[in-house]
Amino acid sequence: MAVKGSQFWPTASYIKKTYRNDTQQDVPVTFKEFVQYILDPRTRTRSLNTHWREFHELCEPCRFRYDFIGHYETMTEDGRYVLSRLGINNVQLPSFNVQYNSSHHVAEMFSQLTENEIQRLVDVYRLDFALFGYSTNIPEF
Repeated sequence: MAVKGSQFWPTASYIKKTYRNDTQQDVPVTFKEFVQYILDPRTRTRSLNTHWREFHELCEPCRFRYDFIGHYETMTEDGRYVLSRLGINNVQLPSFNVQYNSSHHVAEMFSQLTENEIQRLVDVYRLDFALFGYSTNIPEF
């Protein structure tokens, strides 16, 4: 939910005005509305916020030789691995809560979309899926 005054407030307001049929402006942006925003050609021609831009455009994997690619879902294990490779063994990393990345939650969110919307969304991020080791198969709900 975008809190008024946050960096996402203008985007949330725009999404509600553009993709919402009713006037419930106090209800948070839905996943479906957000996907409609991402897929909208008007949005695609503007510079997207770095939080939802294609990651390969941000990290330039063809320009730099990366030794390691970590994943949010395994952040704690990945952090330990990187620290050990650097010879740093006396740091205690916090545990990260990744409960919202479960297959069940992903399937539930994607069940709100049409097959066409899912395919178009996969097409937008296809290169990221391939480069960073993610499947384009959305779990069924």
